[in-house]
Amino acid sequence: MNTPQRAFDHVLIIMFENQYRSYMMENAYFRGLAAQGINMHNYFGVMHPSQTNYIASIAGELCNVTDDERPPLLKQRTIVDLIEESPYGLRWKAYMESYIPQNTPWTQGLVPQDQYPYVIKHNPFSSFANVVKSKRRWNRIVDESELWKDLLNGTLPEYSWFTPNMWNDGHYINGTQEEPPERAPGLVDQMAEWLETFFRAMRFPGPDSHLPPRTLVVVTTDESDYLANYDVGNKYTYDGPNQIYTVLLGDMIAPGGFEEGCYNHYSLLRTIEKNFGLSHLGKNDAQSNWFQFLWGKQFQWGAPSMTPVETHGDIALAEYQGALYLVYGDPGGELCFRTFDSRGWSTEQKVGQVAKGRLALAKCNEELMLVSQAQDGSLYSVSYTLQTGWSQTQRSIQTGPVENLALAGFDFYRRLMLVYQDPKNRLYSHIYAKGKWTTQPTPVNQQTDAPFTLAVLGPSLYLIYRSVGGNDLNALSYNSADFNVVNIKQGKWGGPYDNTIKDRWSQTAFPVARFSHARNKQAKNRVDPLTKVYEAGGTPVATTMDGVIHLAHPGVSNPLVLTEEFSVSGVMTAAKPVSYKQSDAKKTSNGYGTLIEAGWSGQRPINGVYNHSGGAMAMSHLESEVVLLFQPDPSGQIYMCTGKMVTR
Repeated sequence: MNTPQRAFDHVLIIMFENQYRSYMMENAYFRGLAAQGINMHNYFGVMHPSQTNYIASIAGELCNVTDDERPPLLKQRTIVDLIEESPYGLRWKAYMESYIPQNTPWTQGLVPQDQYPYVIKHNPFSSFANVVKSKRRWNRIVDESELWKDLLNGTLPEYSWFTPNMWNDGHYINGTQEEPPERAPGLVDQMAEWLETFFRAMRFPGPDSHLPPRTLVVVTTDESDYLANYDVGNKYTYDGPNQIYTVLLGDMIAPGGFEEGCYNHYSLLRTIEKNFGLSHLGKNDAQSNWFQFLWGKQFQWGAPSMTPVETHGDIALAEYQGALYLVYGDPGGELCFRTFDSRGWSTEQKVGQVAKGRLALAKCNEELMLVSQAQDGSLYSVSYTLQTGWSQTQRSIQTGPVENLALAGFDFYRRLMLVYQDPKNRLYSHIYAKGKWTTQPTPVNQQTDAPFTLAVLGPSLYLIYRSVGGNDLNALSYNSADFNVVNIKQGKWGGPYDNTIKDRWSQTAFPVARFSHARNKQAKNRVDPLTKVYEAGGTPVATTMDGVIHLAHPGVSNPLVLTEEFSVSGVMTAAKPVSYKQSDAKKTSNGYGTLIEAGWSGQRPINGVYNHSGGAMAMSHLESEVVLLFQPDPSGQIYMCTGKMVTR
């Protein structure tokens, strides 16, 4: 049995309530704490209100919970199951401040209850049947005094969760059940005072800490202050919707800010799974981006190199059976292909088809599917397998001229999504599943007059495109997982405006953008929220590796190729159009958990990579590397640039 290489030996998660990241960064104590650890600049809550984030943090999904009322006992598995199934003898415990275990002794018919200021909506373990129905597991939920006993006796488990009570977590004013009209700064200062006292008693951070060596302490919040209006330029200096304060602390942590990538509660869950050699829950944790920087790794692009391919048309690239397949046309329009593996490029071979226009390539189950355009612009496909090679039978997909297209394997490669643009700039989609293409196209209800791309992250599919006449990039979501579907009736805190769907395109697109701050031009002493929308001046391409979508495209009026990353897992697709207008509440979605609440990474250039005037570009991944093919000039040599995680 190989023991996993751990970045930490213990983890202690402390979850606070309902604060924007910048609410807390305006407090001197929280700002100083962030300077002592890794300050996560781009970390997001999963949903609203509070209970949804607590449940998601241990289950990897919402479990169809969208409010703060006690749900029927949930049947899903959690991190508890993974820990107890581990062959490494791992332990877990949940510490709940102000909880009195004697008031709810375990019985067969146990019903968890609030004991104010302790509330069960902030104790996610009390929502799951496989905890509540087990006396042994229920007794792993303890009060705060047990934490001090475990620290002094050296018995802190490998996985620990700590929930402060309703007065110390930033929810209510001390000694009341009231929220002030504005959370900042009063409630934030209240939180800071409690945490400073809590850590001082623990002698943390510092060399004399009572925590075991190599303990990762995660200070985070469940969600942002979602009841506050997100008004740019209006008073508050918070970041993006549901962008929250998260700081990683510990004796093995090198202090510093971290802006690379994007993270949420599913990322923390996946990091814990990776660290302790656990499996995953098969939900949004399974393909989530995790904190690889704790292992001293970061993503880095290498230097470009020349390939043996020269073409005057489009190219298509995809991974299949441990190799990259590149399809391109010769001067006469006959399609050729080469493969690339650890030994280099193969010799040129023929596909056996003639095509004109755009190409797209993607893997689906055991097939490699090529979609191309006939002389009249119609779309057809041919498939490839290692056993039979390229099929010579063309499958017709769409008749009539097509301007641009993109193809991606989704639903964990069980299906293919094809999106194409007609001469009127309208977008449509076809799906390939079980050996057949859908006979009728589905309107995507968006328009573009430029090339576009598809990207996949776990069960989520994203169409990334430019609006007609513009350079701003937009993203449209498509969910393929049952566990990211929410379907509830009106309740006290949730309702149909929370509902999300499966196997349909979102009715609302959102900008490919990063949430940050900028100096207000009118009030120069104030920093205000800024949504930095990214632009593209040419063909965008994308691929996903290790829970991160890598997007690349030429700049506007600049041939240098730029790149951004997106790695917020578990993004859902709203059942209705998204609107923040109160007057639209009954007929629209509030956007909770959708792309409107998830930001992209910062933008950076890929050194030495250029694309002039519409040269071909394609992107895929092979094993642990992202592979970008690009053509500096529209008719000429294809070059390759690879990126991977490297040790800093």
